[in-house]
Amino acid sequence: MLGIIDCNNFFASCERCFDPSLLGQPIVVYSNNDGCVIARSEEAKALGIRMGMPAFELKDIVKEHPVRMFSSNYTLYGDMSRRIKHMIRQFSPRVEDYSIDESFVDLSGLELINLFNYVKNMRDKITQGSGIPVSIGVAATKTLSKIANRICKKKYRIVGVYIIDSEEKRIEALKATIVDDIWMVGRKISSKLISKGILTAYDLSNVSPAWARANFSVVLEKTVRELQGQLCIPLEEKLKINQHIACQKSFGQLQSEFEPIAEALANYVARVAEKLRKQKSVAGGIEIWLGTNSFSKTDTQYFPKISTRCDVPTDFTPYLIKLAMEALKSIYKTGLKYKRVGILLTDIRPKSDGTLNLFHFTNREKQDKVIYQLDRINMINGRDTLKSAQQGFNSSWKMKQNHLSPKYTTKLSDIIQIS
Repeated sequence: MLGIIDCNNFFASCERCFDPSLLGQPIVVYSNNDGCVIARSEEAKALGIRMGMPAFELKDIVKEHPVRMFSSNYTLYGDMSRRIKHMIRQFSPRVEDYSIDESFVDLSGLELINLFNYVKNMRDKITQGSGIPVSIGVAATKTLSKIANRICKKKYRIVGVYIIDSEEKRIEALKATIVDDIWMVGRKISSKLISKGILTAYDLSNVSPAWARANFSVVLEKTVRELQGQLCIPLEEKLKINQHIACQKSFGQLQSEFEPIAEALANYVARVAEKLRKQKSVAGGIEIWLGTNSFSKTDTQYFPKISTRCDVPTDFTPYLIKLAMEALKSIYKTGLKYKRVGILLTDIRPKSDGTLNLFHFTNREKQDKVIYQLDRINMINGRDTLKSAQQGFNSSWKMKQNHLSPKYTTKLSDIIQIS
């Protein structure tokens, strides 16, 4: 049996965890620059607030209802996610961290105990220990466990557990699930399935796997088999190595001067370089792009992009910043109003890669020692305690976060004090 542990309304629940006054209140969390809604509490959903709703459309609802609004606080959400995933591993040694708020767990080998009681205890301990309510769906396959979790949230949210452990439950669950709600089935595929008279997960489970493969793809064939109870998508316990690492954020206000744009880019380079080192990789190239405000009907539009190669594949932040600055200078034009800048690391390979350059000397050992100490100090004292001067200090380019909550768990000055 496999289970999926899903945090309920995760971003909103993180905000509520540290502020009891938010209990029972409608909560929304905004995207970058407070642009649109990316997370909602159940109370907010009841008011008709939809995912992706622009902030300006929310104003009328806020006038009539006490909606609490928050800027996205990814530092807080990421730390809470790590805590929850640590708790999960106390109940199951085999775990796949599927997303920031979801984890698949292996529940095999529990035939001699009451599975419901074990999973219910797991759910209660995680919810109590983290302060974040979770729901757990259990079934024979990943796809069925996702359906079980959906049923749990709709019908058994208070209990927090639903297990598909019989043929009757499987058929009942499939009949209650429309094709749009099946895991790994996108909109285009679901619309094609509907046109062929396949309206529910039960309908899809009754087609031939060979037909699904011939008319759609191997992925849909696996989905059909999983709906039938055959395990085709195993747990992926090992951390996936990202083949591309990118960072792009819109500026809080339009930028025309080169310096603030360069500062923003230097900070984005530092972030992707950190991610690169975490997965013990090096990058052989980078891609830089600029963009004006595509929604403006009066401003000149300009969306340049440039790719360049590293002399030697590296994870050394100062070198990557230097390369990015050279690339930015070549595409930057004066007199334009820029909305965003971004970077993509390419040609990512293992850190153990021994590629060298006959015409370029690199002291990798020295660079590794320097960057190790930088990461260590920043880990102990907080991000950017040490940073490149090119990352700047004023940060006038930073995105809007007018409703940002404290970083309760990662910043000493924001820790809740009880007197």
